[in-house]
Amino acid sequence: MKIGIKTNLKRDIKALASKLFCQKLREVGIEYKVCDNAKEYFDAKVIASTKEVFEWCDVVVAFGGDGTMLDIVRNLPSDLPILGINMGKIGFLTEIDENQMGYAISALQSGDYAIERRSMLNATLGDQQFYALNEIVVSCQDPCHVSVFDIYIDDILADTLRSDGVLVSTPTGSTAYSLSCNGPVLSPTVKALIINGICPHSLHSCPIVVDDNMSIKISTKNQYMRVIADGTIVAKSQDDGMDIIIEKSEKQASFVRLKNQNFYAKLRAKLNYWGD
Repeated sequence: MKIGIKTNLKRDIKALASKLFCQKLREVGIEYKVCDNAKEYFDAKVIASTKEVFEWCDVVVAFGGDGTMLDIVRNLPSDLPILGINMGKIGFLTEIDENQMGYAISALQSGDYAIERRSMLNATLGDQQFYALNEIVVSCQDPCHVSVFDIYIDDILADTLRSDGVLVSTPTGSTAYSLSCNGPVLSPTVKALIINGICPHSLHSCPIVVDDNMSIKISTKNQYMRVIADGTIVAKSQDDGMDIIIEKSEKQASFVRLKNQNFYAKLRAKLNYWGD
């Protein structure tokens, strides 16, 4: 097995956790390469560009939080499996904490793990395409103005929303931004998408759950709109409104699962908290 290491240096300060992980890999004879954003902390012989690392390895081990996982998933060239080591706060997408690195290496060596596949979104805006694991958001660049959005499902007008924005979420994303907008929590195995208004100016607006084989179009004539994929602004418009089509992607995210942890147990453990 060949391991690719991607570390978020804002979380893994001075790459201390990832260096310890690589030391443990050397001790058991597992090959590894490290993405070059951390080149100042590793021997040059194991450093390569992110693209080269992802093309070379069998498994990506990511050090960071959920944002790190989302960024990696969007930019992977294939459904390469990812093992997330939590260096953030919630770490809903990660699998283990840094004190379990030895256990993770043993499981990878022995093959005592499973691959969990999660559906992703593909958004088409003109000739541009964007991918997201959690959600695609369409909103005004100025959050102080309400915009009007027409929502089409398989080319049929389903609703018109006056709101700060609209998001389309996967089941994975149902525990992220959509949850903050009072959306339903979906099990990752549910084959559905959530359409949710962001701060709707309405007494009746509620989320819509549709089959994930349906095509969703969000159309607005408002100016200065933007598209956000998993928290990253990926497109902006100026004067001509926006028509964006969002569908389930053929691309999937693959996560290494070491523990037979029930989804709802993880939901309680990660999200049932107060304060920091």
